[in-house]
Amino acid sequence: MSTNFNLTLILFGLFLTSCNNNNTIDVNYLKEGLLCTETIPLDFIDENGEIVSEYIDSVKFSYLDSLAYIENNPDEQKIYSTPIALDFTKKIKPYSPEYYMAYTAFNVAKVIEYYNQLFDNKIDFNSQEEYKKIEVTIGDVPYLTSPNNFIFEENSNPSPSLFFHEIGHRAFWYIEGELGIKFKGQSYIHAGLLEYFTVSLNNSALVGEDFLPVKILRNAAWIYGYPPHDSLSLKGLLEGIAASYPQKTQDPQSNVSKFCHAYMTTYRDYLDILDNHRGGMIITSTLWRIREQLNQEKTDRLVAETILDLNKFMDMRSEFYTTNKDEKLHDKIEWYDLYYGLIQKDKELNEGKGFDIIKKEFARIGFPIKCVNL
Repeated sequence: MSTNFNLTLILFGLFLTSCNNNNTIDVNYLKEGLLCTETIPLDFIDENGEIVSEYIDSVKFSYLDSLAYIENNPDEQKIYSTPIALDFTKKIKPYSPEYYMAYTAFNVAKVIEYYNQLFDNKIDFNSQEEYKKIEVTIGDVPYLTSPNNFIFEENSNPSPSLFFHEIGHRAFWYIEGELGIKFKGQSYIHAGLLEYFTVSLNNSALVGEDFLPVKILRNAAWIYGYPPHDSLSLKGLLEGIAASYPQKTQDPQSNVSKFCHAYMTTYRDYLDILDNHRGGMIITSTLWRIREQLNQEKTDRLVAETILDLNKFMDMRSEFYTTNKDEKLHDKIEWYDLYYGLIQKDKELNEGKGFDIIKKEFARIGFPIKCVNL
């Protein structure tokens, strides 16, 4: 075999390796305390170095400069950041702007496709045009991530539950708004159902690794009691954040301090109300234990199809629910509508094989299931 032929083979091999390296990237993330690596395809980046996706219209990358709150209102948050140009024509370096943007774009599409499959394309994500403009920001407040601005700390390894949760918000806004399911706002039922799909897709009970402070991580493996404990209040949330960043909390110019101050100022008379993100774990943990016994596929389908019929089950309350003394029924989805609905759907989908499991897990959490006539 000639020297030239050998050289050609070597060069061809190097070419293939280079192509493969440019078509995938290894991303790191935390899962249950362990650093994991996943190789993701970069097929959403075209030959011109542009992100092309039916779910994303544009992308922007920036570094956080500061936060501000108009009249100390936490719902009027202003993010000031310095944009950085992205260059996908070169090999992506770990923890670079392109690395975090690729990680985000890949997972946005992954979660949308998960929900599309589960809900039979009933959720029109592409109608939510404002969320198709994706921004990634490097800053010290990743817990302030939103569905169109994903915030990472520099060199962090955020769990993909970050994306699963945020796209879940989009899904449930659509389910409530366009599909008309009567959650009546982000109740703990709404939040708990949303977070069930977060943990199920992530195949892990933990939500928030390396983007939520450790003291407010959400863990579906815990037993949450009903009625919810006082620690799940808005006050408990703010105390957890403050305890996680003691030095920053003392600096009135820090982003953490500004956030806590805005909440304490605006909601000082409502600090005892339930923090629905953490309060929703009452529902999430119950469904997670059902999933452990029924398996993911059956439970995902059971929960999704129950959600779509929750209004119907709510309208049947007079047939199955016995009120306690002085109890007022509200025109919104409550735990007993979900409980009754899961059992009815289980009969339809699984021949009632999950009945004892569902009943046991709702009772374990403290729900007064004797009030529901089955």
